[in-house]
Amino acid sequence: MTQKYSLALTISALLVAATNANALTPWDDGNPNIAIYTSGGAAQDKAYGRVVETTLAKTGSLDTFSDVDPVTGAIGSRWTVYYFTGNANLGSGLAGKKILLEKRSYGAAGYGVVPLLSGTALEHLKITGQEQSAWESSGTKQWKKTIDASNATTYLIKKQSDGGFLGVDPNILLKPGTENYPQPVNQLTTGLPETNWPLSLKQVPTTGPNAFTIVPTGGLVYGVAVTLDLYKALQAAQKRAGSLPSSIQIGAYDEASLPNLNRNVIGSLLAGKIGTWEQFKIVDKTDGNSVKSLVDNAILTDAAISAPYQESSSGNHFTPVAVARRNNGAAIGAVAYAKFLNYPATANSFAPAAKTPDNAVDEDASLPIVKSPGGTSDTGNLLKDWQNGTNATSYNNVADGSNFAKRWGIAINSADRNNGVTTSGSGGDPWRYIKIDGYAPTIEKRRSRCLSALGRRRCVIQNQ
Repeated sequence: MTQKYSLALTISALLVAATNANALTPWDDGNPNIAIYTSGGAAQDKAYGRVVETTLAKTGSLDTFSDVDPVTGAIGSRWTVYYFTGNANLGSGLAGKKILLEKRSYGAAGYGVVPLLSGTALEHLKITGQEQSAWESSGTKQWKKTIDASNATTYLIKKQSDGGFLGVDPNILLKPGTENYPQPVNQLTTGLPETNWPLSLKQVPTTGPNAFTIVPTGGLVYGVAVTLDLYKALQAAQKRAGSLPSSIQIGAYDEASLPNLNRNVIGSLLAGKIGTWEQFKIVDKTDGNSVKSLVDNAILTDAAISAPYQESSSGNHFTPVAVARRNNGAAIGAVAYAKFLNYPATANSFAPAAKTPDNAVDEDASLPIVKSPGGTSDTGNLLKDWQNGTNATSYNNVADGSNFAKRWGIAINSADRNNGVTTSGSGGDPWRYIKIDGYAPTIEKRRSRCLSALGRRRCVIQNQ
C-alpha cells in the first residue's frame, strides 16, 4: 500500500524518528533538542527551505547558516543549516523544541543514497562552539561563511547522514560501471575523495529490516538550456526554416517564441555525435530551400550576434559544440541519459559523451567539448562562462586573446527559473530554456517520491 505525504510531513517524520541530537550551539539559542543531517541532490533545496520556513519553524525563530562557494560565490550551494523552534502545529513531540536541520548538496544525488546504504560518514556543516564573529551576516537571521581547505576543520564535522535526496530511481544510479554510478567528491578537510566509498552497490534493499518503501511527495521537472547567443541563433534559423513564425522577435522569451529541438537531436548532442555547429543544418525556406549551417552569416546577421570562438585545423575553421552534462551520480544527468539515450537500460543505448579534461590546454582535440559540473547551479554558471567569455567555474579555460573563449553551449539544468528575464528577452542570466519536441518546461503531471527506511531513522526523498 502506498501512502501519500507532503514534503513537510516527510521531513516531520524524520524529526520524530530522530532522538539523539548532538550538542550544536548557535551562540544565541543554545543546544538543539533534535538534530538531523541530510545529503543528496539539490533539486529539492528550495522546497526544503520553504517547508522549514512556512510549516516547521515557529514564526521569527529561524536562523540559517550557509557556506559560500569560494569559486562561484553561491550561498548554500553545498551546505545549509536551518536552526529553529518547532511550530505549534507539529504536535507535542516537536512543538517548542529547538530543531536543527542540515542539508548537504555537495556531491549531488549519489550522496543521497550511497552513504545511507554503506554507512559512510560525510562532511556536514558544523555550528558547534562558534562565536558570532565566526560568521558573516547575509540578512536578518541569516549567516554565511566561505569554507575552503584552510578552515574546513572548523566548519565541517564528519557524520553519517540521517536522510537523503534523489531526483531519480536509486537503482538507476546504482549500476556499477556506468556513468550514473556515484563517484566520491573531494573532502575539503583533506583534499582527497571521500573514504569508505563503495563502488559495487547494486540496489536499494526492498525486504528485511533495512528495506525502503516508496512514498510520493511533491514534484519538479528538469530542462534543457542554451547560451543566449545560441538561443538567438536557433530562433533565427527556425524562422528561416519555417518552424517558428516570421513574426517572432529574436530574443523574445515567451512560450510561443522558444526555439525547439527534438529529443533525437538532443540525444545526439549528449552522446557526442555532433562535434561542431557547422554540422547543424537547416533548409532555408526563405532562400530557395538552400541548406545552411547554424553559423551561416545570414543566420548570424538575423540574430544580431557574432560567431563564437572558432578553432582552426589545417586551415579549416570550425565552431565546437559545448555540452554541460553532470557529474557521475547526479540525478539530473541520469534522468537525461535515460530519456534521451535510453542509457543504461538497453544494450544498444548510447552512453553520454566522454568528458573533456577540465584543465585541457587543447580542448578541441576531441569534439564536442564536454564538461561535467558538480553542482545543480554550476551548469547555469558554465553557460554564463561560455556566453560571456569568462571562467568563474574553472571549466572554460581556453584563452581567446585577453578573455576566455566564447562558446555556443547546451546544458542539462534543474529547471529553476531564470529570474529577471522579461518576455521581450532582456535581463536575467545569459542563458535560456528551449522546447523539447514542442514542449516547454512545465511542472504539470510530475511527482516526487520519498523512500523511507523501515525501522530506521533515514529517508530518501526522490523526485520523479
